[in-house]
Amino acid sequence: MLSDLAFPHWLTHPAFLVFGLISAAVLLEYNVTWRKAVHPIALLNLLNHRLGMLIIAQPSRSNSVLALGSALLLFVPLMAILWFIIQIAEFQNILIGVLLWVSIGQWQLRNAAKRIYHYIAQDKKQLARDTLNGFVLRDTAQLSPLGIAKATTEMLILRHVYQQIVVIFWFAFTNIWVALSYRLLYELAASWNPKYGQWRGIGQLTNTLIRLLQWPAVVLYSVMIIVFNPNQTMLQQLITSKNMTPATWLLTIYGWIIDAQLSGAYNYAGQRIRKPKLGSFNTLKLDHIKRVLYLQPIWLCAYILLCSLIAWLLSEIHL
Repeated sequence: MLSDLAFPHWLTHPAFLVFGLISAAVLLEYNVTWRKAVHPIALLNLLNHRLGMLIIAQPSRSNSVLALGSALLLFVPLMAILWFIIQIAEFQNILIGVLLWVSIGQWQLRNAAKRIYHYIAQDKKQLARDTLNGFVLRDTAQLSPLGIAKATTEMLILRHVYQQIVVIFWFAFTNIWVALSYRLLYELAASWNPKYGQWRGIGQLTNTLIRLLQWPAVVLYSVMIIVFNPNQTMLQQLITSKNMTPATWLLTIYGWIIDAQLSGAYNYAGQRIRKPKLGSFNTLKLDHIKRVLYLQPIWLCAYILLCSLIAWLLSEIHL
């Protein structure tokens, strides 16, 4: 996994490498954030969108299998170049850490959520909508202040897990290439979101694949949270609910932890989509944004320690 990298012998233990590299990447992400306009993965999204438009312009090729295959033809050469650079580098760990930092990038998402909170508190609804619109796929033009707060809270929950927790999981238990591949596929799935009619024909397979890759990390993260925040009603809702996805699973857990009702009706591309309400029965308030912003770094630290511990146990078993 990571044991062959160029560090002194005592530093090459998998658990230490996992903990050290993930911690360094997270600290960089929280303190040296990139604007979306210059982030490497965000720049690739422009190619994803352009490729998607070229595919749907040719009805004979407009299916999800060919679309995913076409995208992989772009990703594989990129991964091969990065792999070659790391193989010939003297300090491989540094480059792997940089790739991990890129892979967990959120483009100032937390700062945007804080700005939205202050805009709503100051009754600057349009500024709040405009800020939110750059981070979510749903329509924001008609959202009320509480609707903006709810969308912001859900954005924080889902993006944090999809863009960081899942990436960390695959890095800890496989390697940087699987983690980076997941993130690239995640961005591809977001670009070809089947909720939008034009992408439905080519985005379904990628969306399904991403959900499969998300489930192991979501389950581990959820179990960790549930152990420290036991709630019988929450567990019953998780067990009895049908057609659970990573998103509904996470919103259910967070809803009970922060004591707020999440999910419900959304507007996507002018269409009204209704989903079951999740979490507790209390109306979400503006301060729930701050609650999520406070909890996530704490749980992230615990999750990094948990992944490092599991990596250590797995390495001992292999030895």
